Amino acid sequence: MSDMIARVLKDAFRRYYRSHDVPPPPDLEKREFGVGDYGRKIVRRHISFVSPREFRRYLREEAPLYISYSVGYFERPEATPMEAKGLLGADLIFEFDADELGLFAPNDLWVCPSCGARGLVKDLKGFRVGFCPRCGEPTKVVTFPDAEREEKLKEEVETLIKDFLVDDFGISKKEISINFSGNRGYHIHVRSPALRELDKEARIEIVEYVTGQKIDVRYFFDVPRMPIVGPRPTDGGWKGRIARGVISILSSARDVSDLVRRGVSPSTARRIMRDRERIVELIRQGIWPFIDTRKADAFESVASLVRSLSPFMGKEIDTNTSVDIHRLIRVPDSIHGSTGLLAKSVDNLNAFDPYRDAVALPERPYLNLHVDFAPEFEFAGETWGPFEDINVELPLHVSIFLLSKGVASWRLTTRG
Repeated sequence: MSDMIARVLKDAFRRYYRSHDVPPPPDLEKREFGVGDYGRKIVRRHISFVSPREFRRYLREEAPLYISYSVGYFERPEATPMEAKGLLGADLIFEFDADELGLFAPNDLWVCPSCGARGLVKDLKGFRVGFCPRCGEPTKVVTFPDAEREEKLKEEVETLIKDFLVDDFGISKKEISINFSGNRGYHIHVRSPALRELDKEARIEIVEYVTGQKIDVRYFFDVPRMPIVGPRPTDGGWKGRIARGVISILSSARDVSDLVRRGVSPSTARRIMRDRERIVELIRQGIWPFIDTRKADAFESVASLVRSLSPFMGKEIDTNTSVDIHRLIRVPDSIHGSTGLLAKSVDNLNAFDPYRDAVALPERPYLNLHVDFAPEFEFAGETWGPFEDINVELPLHVSIFLLSKGVASWRLTTRG
């Protein structure tokens, strides 16, 4: 079955690459490439190209279902083992994935591998996403297109670029590019010469800074002074980020319980809610009146508020992608072999719709599928579903999307 799907995909990919010129990555001749087949993202690597023409010819003739390139630059990218390549430096990559961020949508499907139960996230009714309401075992979540989730994901990407890379690190926007991963998230490529030679340890430090790991909020306050002087929303870096985040929480809290759920002690929460407007205004000036240094846990409420701000405060990024200088990552504007979507480069993030703008496969051939379950969803400019335990004939681009989600199987007969 997988061989037949692979052949259909191969033909569709070849047609796409013969009519679309995929731009090669910068410094093409210094990059290592890897390619994959259906269900296996990398089956062969240590490939190199000497020119854009050779790169494009390879795509047209071989039509790999996956093609990735190295974040590193090498003297001899085709050499083995890795030590023989001659590392010259590496880009800095950040990867955001919707499910790793915990951005689940009401129409996402949860499935329990243990007992076979399944349902929509919106029907969990008090049960936590990730655990089966029937047997309590871990579940997996199958995501479907959701406009609200896409907006939240874009906000995360914009926060990383503006607040961290540009404002905190001083990186030029011209050295930053964004591309949709082709599946559930985005890749941010930083091609700054100033960062290219950073070793793994330095990259770990950058990730720890961006994610807010090891931050001790006490260091942001002038303890000897009364009242306590601390971060203001206009401060740079983490100081301003903390002040803005805490102001947002305090301003939006409906009652004491909202603050207690975020880790604030009941007594401190009651004090804040009694005089909230004045406290918020004082924090804008850098004065934090609800911190009582006479208590052993004086900063615990602030620390709890800061932790509760995730993912705003600390970006839930794939740390391995950012620190691994030998990593291979999807070639921008190539097709993702699981979804049939482009790993598309994005110029206008706010206007970008991955399930419309990144659709690469054609409608034909139509495939006869058996769909176990799929909610109503938007894809390729049309509405599909809902489907449940049904045989249905669907265009190739929708069929591959459902097959990649594991909610459908191919019934072999096709319409051309």
